Amino acid sequence: MQDKTKEIESIIGHKFKRKKFIEEALTHPSCDNGISYERLEFLGDIVLDVIVGISLFKEYPSAPESFLTDLKSAYVNRKYLQKVGEDMNLQKFILYKNYEIPHLDNFIEAIIGAIYLDSGWKKTGIFVKNFILNKKIQPMQNHKNTLASIARKQFKTEPIYEIVSEKGPPHKKTYQVKVKVPGRRYVGKGSAGNKKDAEMSAAEELIRKLRRK
Repeated sequence: MQDKTKEIESIIGHKFKRKKFIEEALTHPSCDNGISYERLEFLGDIVLDVIVGISLFKEYPSAPESFLTDLKSAYVNRKYLQKVGEDMNLQKFILYKNYEIPHLDNFIEAIIGAIYLDSGWKKTGIFVKNFILNKKIQPMQNHKNTLASIARKQFKTEPIYEIVSEKGPPHKKTYQVKVKVPGRRYVGKGSAGNKKDAEMSAAEELIRKLRRK
């Protein structure tokens, strides 16, 4: 593990003062050794949102809120972070006992959480700028925001999301979600490996139905 730790430190450009953070960030719960990336992923998700949000606010001083929101969504999107992990060959460093390679986006967020705990905002910001904000990408339409806007403007209400089911082991769950607008008969449904993406998929389906009515 020591050799892999040095290698990943070289790739990400950060030498950890406390190696336990990077080791935890790269350990999948399937190893069943009492260590898991999940808490660091939770922290990293929050830190990433803040750093990307502030960076975009400064970079685009005249941009409206909707543009900044959609562009931030593109940078923190799981598919985009998955590609970041693939480009880093991150799967080589993950400890896991599954047949399938775990989702790399989770570990990108865990690494962000690990760097933050180890060295604070400045060093974490350097990693985010070097690996996530280093490309110009197009804003991503946030279907949840769009649906909320439609519900408020047309129906004077808010969408209601409901988790229909959670299937699979803790480290590989599938969430099924439905969403509706009170007073409308249409329902949007979506499924994904996390609640956020399942809700986004459900919102996208309901938007299509409402626009066809």
